[in-house]
Amino acid sequence: MPSSTLFIKSRKDETQLEIFVSSNHARDEQQEAPGIIIAHPYGPLGGNMNNNVVIALQQYFKSKGYVTICMNFRGCGNSKGRTSWTGMPEREDYMAVIDYALDGNELQAYSRINKLILCGYSFGAMIANTIDCTSVPCAYLLISIPLGVMWALATTKASFFKKPPHEKSLCIYGDHDQFTRSSTFKNWCTDSICIPDADHFWMNFESLLIEQVDHWTLTLQ
Repeated sequence: MPSSTLFIKSRKDETQLEIFVSSNHARDEQQEAPGIIIAHPYGPLGGNMNNNVVIALQQYFKSKGYVTICMNFRGCGNSKGRTSWTGMPEREDYMAVIDYALDGNELQAYSRINKLILCGYSFGAMIANTIDCTSVPCAYLLISIPLGVMWALATTKASFFKKPPHEKSLCIYGDHDQFTRSSTFKNWCTDSICIPDADHFWMNFESLLIEQVDHWTLTLQ
């Protein structure tokens, strides 16, 4: 059951990024497997891969045979650089992780990824939703995307990050989210699930979140 903390370079400016890769199977046991990239909330407010939602998602998808990749955006965890004002450099960070995950010459200890979920929680969901994935079949899992505060997280680029979700996307949110109204989520995302009493931070609601994720992953088979 290999797991590795690795460092790669961002597409934009070669900023060093920290990623954590894990799987239940080595490549010699299983040649191909689905993969997921999981991105965290806003760094200046304490967001990084050591987050309750990120960890819950990583453990669940690993148990289902996925190659899981958690990332730290620039300025977070052991990644270098600093958080941007626009979110655009973080898009390049995320795309660099996709490139690395799908490069047949990298991650040789792990099963080759044959389909991919682009996943993010809060700020990470805002970034993941804007990225086009064409090399392999892709789906999007967006947890508590911060529609109500994008003006603060992306400043002059906020309208760019409000683009409609991709066709194969699931949005999950709590009806007590502190930053975005339930009606805003419903109007923005066609395929969405609201979890009663959960707020933006999901403390003590991780199991209910994973239960909904589990139902959704069955539709991807």
